[in-house]
Amino acid sequence: MNTSAKAQTRPASRPRLSEFLQLHAEDILLAWDEFAATVSHEGKALDAVALRDHAAEILKTIAADLAQPQSSAQQDAKGKGQGPRSSGLPTPAETHADFRMVAGFAVDAMITEYRALRASVLKIWGQHGGGTEPDDLTDLTRFNEAIDQAIAESVSRYTRQTSSAMELFIGILGHDIRNPLGTILMSAAVLQRTGQLTPAAAAPINNAAMRIKSIVEQVVDFTRAQADGVMPIERTPGDLAEQVSKVVQETQVRHPVRDIVLDTSGDFTGSWDEGRIGQLTSNLLANALLYGTRDGPVTVKMWSSPAGVSLSVHNHGRPIPKGERERIFRPLERGWQQRAEGESRETTGLGLGLYICREIVQSHGGQLHLESTEEGGTTFTATLPRHAQAIAAPARAKSA
Repeated sequence: MNTSAKAQTRPASRPRLSEFLQLHAEDILLAWDEFAATVSHEGKALDAVALRDHAAEILKTIAADLAQPQSSAQQDAKGKGQGPRSSGLPTPAETHADFRMVAGFAVDAMITEYRALRASVLKIWGQHGGGTEPDDLTDLTRFNEAIDQAIAESVSRYTRQTSSAMELFIGILGHDIRNPLGTILMSAAVLQRTGQLTPAAAAPINNAAMRIKSIVEQVVDFTRAQADGVMPIERTPGDLAEQVSKVVQETQVRHPVRDIVLDTSGDFTGSWDEGRIGQLTSNLLANALLYGTRDGPVTVKMWSSPAGVSLSVHNHGRPIPKGERERIFRPLERGWQQRAEGESRETTGLGLGLYICREIVQSHGGQLHLESTEEGGTTFTATLPRHAQAIAAPARAKSA
């Protein structure tokens, strides 16, 4: 009743915000166009039609929402990004997210567009006397809620589409690259067994294929860990020493001139993802062989306690500076020696090896420690519980 009385005293030149959005849609959309054209992105250049894409529908949806009555429960739902949907079809905000993703807009650039839309509406509304009537505050509050709802829909859609793209990427790497690599390795083995290829000639083929395989696996694991927040593992009962021993033997075959020592003492039965622990061991060995002294041994030790087991990989060589000891666990960080002193050493990966090591250990509920001194050399030590525990996703701050 009070709202009706206020509406009667409102000047005819000052409509409610819902009507104003429809009357001045073109001015608002022109402001959207001007701003969208200034957004920096790495995608393709967009023409005027593409820049505007679904802005008109978004504005129309907001205007229609403002014109409808709203209960307290509906207002609370919008505040949580759970506004009503008129159908099972994508909303204009969701469709806008699809188009912006394809065009190469980052999610923060898309959010900035909504901020510009909000600012444009309020600026033009103020220029026409909006905000001076008692019920304008209600309209303004609901307008902001509607913009926030549109942002939530766009970001949620963008995130889901990104996740789908990641899964597709993983599928391509996992199937379309691993399979041909397996064929290369199998063919090289057959040619070597039949005498058509000497061991010396087969070695570069095997080494190159294994390096590509390692890079593929690292990218797949990194993508999954980033998408899920934790490295996926599948525990099975087994003796961890057997798996580690296999990895050490395989590594020794690939590096026949290096001295790799395995020292085990204790009980290593438990429940583990043996494939992941093998990957952990392989990555730590690769790091030790790359950065350790060429004439010094690389030592793998295993010992146990009633609660779990410990695995360490040690090498002699220049210590890792204190300022680098957290950095080296971050993704895409590699070659601290190159950064520090300009050394030229061949790297075999993308700087994901130690990041993946930490993720594997944390996914098992364990911890990965580093000690590095001039006198004692460098030692990475993983402590692992024997059985599954309730594990929270590791903080991304450690690897961001």
